Amino acid sequence: MSDLRVGRISALNMYPIYHHLEQATLPGVTFTDGLPAALNAAVLDGMLDVSAMSSIAYARHADRLRLIPVGCIACDGAVDSIRLLSAVPLDEISRVAVTPHSASSVALLRILLGPDVPFRVLDRDPTSCLADGEAVLLIADEALTAHRAGMAPYTIDLCELWQQRTGLPMVFAVWAATEHAAETRGPQIAMLTTAIEDAHAAYLADPDAVARAAAERFPFPVDYISGYLSRLNYAFGPDERAGLARFLDLARAAGELDDVHALEPMAA
Repeated sequence: MSDLRVGRISALNMYPIYHHLEQATLPGVTFTDGLPAALNAAVLDGMLDVSAMSSIAYARHADRLRLIPVGCIACDGAVDSIRLLSAVPLDEISRVAVTPHSASSVALLRILLGPDVPFRVLDRDPTSCLADGEAVLLIADEALTAHRAGMAPYTIDLCELWQQRTGLPMVFAVWAATEHAAETRGPQIAMLTTAIEDAHAAYLADPDAVARAAAERFPFPVDYISGYLSRLNYAFGPDERAGLARFLDLARAAGELDDVHALEPMAA
């Protein structure tokens, strides 16, 4: 049987899981690195069997994917890595250049800003957009760097704003498999699921070791990485399920999602 093709988000926010997966023995599994939008497309095009993928991308194609309820990327308040940068306050923003790398963040911004502010895909240096009067939505390491550099007078944390408005965690990514992989690769996916659970447990047992390792790969100091990662949650529990359900309902109301399918996980 061919290898199980697994996508992994190549950003600091997922490093606590992948740090330990890299050390695990997973015969018959190959990893492909990328940012969420690229991994979403690879799963939907059949180039990957399993991946952590944007929650809105999963929801838009839930009829041909299977949820793996082993984990997620979530936060319950400010997180720094989903940032709207602007020269003016939130209620004065008139147009936004949005990251091409995260479908969930763009959908969240539409929910938070409403229908009237036009979006376009960011296609040039963010500082030039800001100079032209556009707000800019950045994610992941790019958002962390811009925020730390003080790139704009206003840097709005979308996760913090979401929590203030809903009182729920924001779930940006879930694990999902293609329907074909779910039907034909059950044992391999079960092995991967166990490895992800073990990786999460290992991170919780010694988060400082992960922060030190991350500092060797990402351009941030250990203390900053430790604080940032402490604001993220990788468990897909009842609160995260409620937050995801609320996000999908609001995404549908905002025109970002046609239908909300039941969050049916793969059978064990």
